[in-house]
Amino acid sequence: MGTGETAESEVVLADLEVTRGLTIQLTAVGTLGMLVAWGLFSALYELGTGQAAVLRLVPPEVGWWSIAVNVLVLVVLGTVFIVPHEWLHGLAIRYYGGEAKYGVGVAHFILPYAYATTEHEFSRNQFIVVLLTPLVVLTLVGVPVMIGLEWSLLIVPLTLNAAGAVADVWMTLSVLSYPAHVRIVDHEVGVRIVGHETDRVRPLSVTALVWDGLAGAAVAAFGVFILVAIGGPLLLSALGVESLTVGTPGRITYLFAFTNTPEEISLGVGPGVLVVGALVGLVYAFVRTYRRRTPSHGETM
Repeated sequence: MGTGETAESEVVLADLEVTRGLTIQLTAVGTLGMLVAWGLFSALYELGTGQAAVLRLVPPEVGWWSIAVNVLVLVVLGTVFIVPHEWLHGLAIRYYGGEAKYGVGVAHFILPYAYATTEHEFSRNQFIVVLLTPLVVLTLVGVPVMIGLEWSLLIVPLTLNAAGAVADVWMTLSVLSYPAHVRIVDHEVGVRIVGHETDRVRPLSVTALVWDGLAGAAVAAFGVFILVAIGGPLLLSALGVESLTVGTPGRITYLFAFTNTPEEISLGVGPGVLVVGALVGLVYAFVRTYRRRTPSHGETM
């Protein structure tokens, strides 16, 4: 096949843009992601340091202004993560030969965002690396620093970085089921995918993604609650366990506490149930989305 024929056979397979509806839906999924990330990073901190995470820099004994200082610190930490996040996008863009352009905006007057974009064309796999670099790098660097320095405040930017990467994960799912040879052009409000007519795939239903995530989270949270509230005491009593606590009471990592002694019989279930439910819901939604995008046996790309 000649070069001219190849060029003529190429078409725009998809022009994925962040619409108003998509912005609202990704915000909903991002809320689940934030809950999951907060619970996971808090659990990693407690596991690595042996102490509960405390999100304050100035102790309350110092004075009334300690609250204002702590809130200011959390706000700063919650926003400065945007700089390394977008810089890492840009670093990956430059690695593949592009020139990164940075900016900020508000998606449909709903969701503020920052972006790193380029006019450079990527292969599918190159673009996936560009998308996921901030999530992977900041998590791999931030978690050891958080634990090593025992700085629990890092939970805030790590959580927001992970939650903010939900759109990157959605875009990854969107392009992953296209063949590796497609070309992808990034722009400020989305991406354009170029390939052959035979490369077309089923359109991505973000509404299905959101409902799968919310439904999966609700069912999983209820299932975990029933499991720990009913099955847990029965199993522990049968095993002769008098007392067991999973997580730190009063924290988001608190999942379950059980005591069965002559002096006390008690059962407690904490917010960790919601974290587990949100995690299962997200995984279920992304797996279902990927399976919808993957042709079944007998179909061609």
